[in-house]
Amino acid sequence: MQIRKIEPRDFATVAMLENANWTLKATPHLMNSSAQTIMEKILKGTTYFLAIEQDEILGFLDFGPRHHSEFGQHVVTFGIMTVEKARKKGIATALIHHFIDFARHEGYKKITIQVMGSNQAGLQLYRKLGFVEEVCLRKEFYINGEYIDDYSFAYYLDKNLV
Repeated sequence: MQIRKIEPRDFATVAMLENANWTLKATPHLMNSSAQTIMEKILKGTTYFLAIEQDEILGFLDFGPRHHSEFGQHVVTFGIMTVEKARKKGIATALIHHFIDFARHEGYKKITIQVMGSNQAGLQLYRKLGFVEEVCLRKEFYINGEYIDDYSFAYYLDKNLV
């Protein structure tokens, strides 16, 4: 498996994968991605790492600044998605490890991610990888007749901040 940055030729496929895989179990947003919206996100500062095997995108991690304030530039946030057939095979773990190394090299001090309580696999993965729960917003979303908690996790690259 290879991990690389997104290229223009990937925009349409990534958009299709977002629409197919970002369900209301993992995000409180109804997805309507297109190659155009992917390009717009990139122009606004989002970066994508893709996990590729035999020219097939198995997953991706998108990231960008958590805050637009100059006083929060030490924090970066991300989202991650793997295609269903690639789940439980280490793809997300490899993407996150790659991202942690990248963020450390770029001088970030803290990585964050928001995780819905309905995404039990994600919650388990982040805890296993050393992310710490910073806050749980109880009953933050009401989706399909259910209240769902929203968690904020952090991974501290600068251990002096813990």
